[in-house]
Parts: sequence; C-alpha cells; structure tokens
Amino acid sequence: MRALRAMTPGRHQVELTEVPEATELQEGEVVVATRAVGVCGSDIHAWHGTQTYRMSYPVTLGHEAMGVVTRVGPGVSTVQLGARVVSETARSVCGVCRPCREGLYNLCEKRLGFGALCDGAMADSFVTRAQILHGVPDNLSDEIAATAEPYCVAYNAVVERARLQPGDAVAVIGPGPIGVFAAQLAAVSGAADVLVAGVRGDEARLEVSKQFFGATEVLVAEGQWWERPAMASAFDVVFDASGVSATLEAAFGLVRAHGQVVKVGWGREAYGRSLDPLVAKAVNLHGSFSHTWTTWERVVRLLSLGRLDPRAGLQSYAFSDWHEAFSAMSERHVLKSVLLL
Repeated sequence: MRALRAMTPGRHQVELTEVPEATELQEGEVVVATRAVGVCGSDIHAWHGTQTYRMSYPVTLGHEAMGVVTRVGPGVSTVQLGARVVSETARSVCGVCRPCREGLYNLCEKRLGFGALCDGAMADSFVTRAQILHGVPDNLSDEIAATAEPYCVAYNAVVERARLQPGDAVAVIGPGPIGVFAAQLAAVSGAADVLVAGVRGDEARLEVSKQFFGATEVLVAEGQWWERPAMASAFDVVFDASGVSATLEAAFGLVRAHGQVVKVGWGREAYGRSLDPLVAKAVNLHGSFSHTWTTWERVVRLLSLGRLDPRAGLQSYAFSDWHEAFSAMSERHVLKSVLLL
C-alpha cells in the first residue's frame, strides 16, 4: 500500500513509497482505510527536518485522520466493519501512570503518537485502537471530519484549560490552524471581542479569520505591538498558538491583571525573557497539549451541528499531490491542506 514516510532525519527526506499492509492485529486493534487526512504543522516540520520532538525513522506521517473500519482484531466490540470514524492520536499509552489513571492519557510520559514515534495515517490504511475511535455522523464530509483533531487541540486550550466566560475579550497570537480554530471556539463560547494577530505573510489567514472564523479584529504584528494603549492589559484571555517561544512576552503584555494566558504553540528556542510580568500581574499561565475522549465527542458533535465550520479554510488535494499540499501550508497560502485518498 502507499504511505507517505519520513525516511531519515533532515530536510526533504519525505517520500511517497510502498509498505506492506498490516497482517496480524493485537487485542483491541482495528484497521482503518484512510479517506482523508489533514496536514499538520508537525508534518511540515518533519518535511523540513525542523521538528523539536523525538521521531522514529522511517515513519509514516499523519495523525489528523478520518476513514472506514475494514478489519477488527480480537476483543473488539465497540466498532463495526464499514463504520466511518475519526481516530485520536495516542497510538499507545501505559494505562497505569497517574495521568492515565486520571483520564489524562494525553499527558502519559510513555504516550506514542501517530506520525512521530509510530506509523501514522498518511497511508492507504493504518492500525489504531478501537478504544480511541469516534463515529462520524452521515452529514459530515470526509474532508470536514479530518479537521476534528486540530479542533480538539484548540478545544482543549479554549474550553478545558482556560476559564473563558461570555463577554470576555480574547486575543489569539498565531493564525495557523490551531489559532484560527481557537478564535472560532472562543466566539462560539461567547467571547465579545476576538483579536487574531499574525506576522507579515499571514495576511490571507488573517482575512479568513475575520470573515469566517469569529475574529472581530486582526492585525499584522510589528514592533512592540502589545504595548500600544489599545492592546496593553486589555484582554481577559490570551491564547499563544504561535510556533515560537518569544511570543509569550506579547501574551504577558496583552493580558489583564489576574487574566489567563494559554500556551498551545510549541517553540524550540529558549524563552530568554523576564518572567516578572507573570508575577506582577498574577497571571494564570496554562500549558495545553493534545486532547482526550470527551474532547473528541464534543468536537464531533459541534462539527455535525455546524457550530464549527472549517470549510472556508480548507483546500483538498489528491494523495499523490502531497508535495503541493505541504507547500501550500508551508507558504501559508491555505489554512489547512487535506489529502484525500
């Protein structure tokens, strides 16, 4: 079968190649024939060789997957052959550490994620656990269903980590898929004002944010923009969804005293700045990573009801056109590329 794999560390070491299909399934495992898979920023980093997390090589990329169940392994009774499903991203967890026992298996130190430490879903089919599958309603297209995973990342940040209240003023730093989806979730959750900030080159994504994803204001950040009178200490909740660490300084400048900052974007470089604003404002700083079962159930429900609608930001590509899909996201021409198989 076809699989898009990172073959070795380094720049542009990703290839569309042939790999054998799974043969024997373990207890609780199923095979899903991939119908649609989103391109994540982590896939782009793997393509460029700039990822900051551990990877096994060679490894099949992709974790934003939607497909149809084609085989079930021993002990599987919760999903049926032919079911349309989306899969969570934790291929395996230990099940016995404290986070796992508390239902926070997304934080398991032994968690193996698709597309990094084990083969992912950018293939004609992939093996996953029946325990982490969620049914896709008939009214959801394959393409939209494939956005459930990034929406779940944003939902965890906006709804589960932050304590956002109706009427809050919200700022989002970074108009990538997670940031834009976070803006939409903030609007759905009742935020009165939603600012989305980006840098030069983000103009297209910022415009999409304002037209279709709930942003009431957008800006191209220049200089010490967070110190402007209209910005400084003006926001109840700030979501930092950028891919750098330095933007946390802007977040501390934007947030009001005793407000909240949620860091959801990864950054490989050291922060290297004073944390005094965190102390002086008594800021509530939250990290946010991944998602759990309840997150997925709620996001799929919101997508099926049309409360969350990603269509204005999507561009679909044939699997064989993966290079074009990756380039479009890397160059910020589209918000989210989706590969259709």
